[in-house]
Amino acid sequence: MNRLLDPKNDIAFKRIFGTEKNKDIVIRFLNDMVVFKEGQPIVDVTFLKTSQDPEIAGLKMSIVDILCHDQRGHQYIVEMQVAYDQSFIKRAQYYAAKAYVSQMKLGDTYANLKEIIFLSVMNFKIFPEKQSFKSDHLILDKETLENDLKDFSFTFLELPKFEKKLDALETNIDKWMYFLKTTEEPAPQDLVDYFGDDPVLTKAYDELDRFHW
Repeated sequence: MNRLLDPKNDIAFKRIFGTEKNKDIVIRFLNDMVVFKEGQPIVDVTFLKTSQDPEIAGLKMSIVDILCHDQRGHQYIVEMQVAYDQSFIKRAQYYAAKAYVSQMKLGDTYANLKEIIFLSVMNFKIFPEKQSFKSDHLILDKETLENDLKDFSFTFLELPKFEKKLDALETNIDKWMYFLKTTEEPAPQDLVDYFGDDPVLTKAYDELDRFHW
């Protein structure tokens, strides 16, 4: 039995990225993975309930893995998707739209609506024709490619496309992808050598240690 749990496991993933005591982990993860248009990284997050109730009785309720907002009120949906789902792109847009709509309460104005950032880790290839394991999607003007409609963005991380070994990791994004893919358990000394100077990633690995469970 491996000493470390699989971070793709639903319970482990939510414990690492969706709990108050590990708030620093999700802040760092989002700051490393998301391109912030205003150049203002996340300083703090507040976790929200992950069940998105329908506005009208009889409509479908949805449950996301992690939902939080930052100090500016921008909301982040973080999803781990292990099993292949050909309709996942549709579901991602549905979740984002539902989070956007749910901000409006009686008497609110449209000007107060905040940005929705959707980030998904997938254990399958959702865009098989694309070479990069990370893709960022915005709403762009077809002619000028300007991002005038700024309130929605989607980032998809396709784990099967990431093939770097431990000694080839270069960026923080590489390190997170290696952590999430976890096809081989690093030796304890390797964790010290490659992640020992990074307290947040070290903490994330500690959370996978079965001893702590």
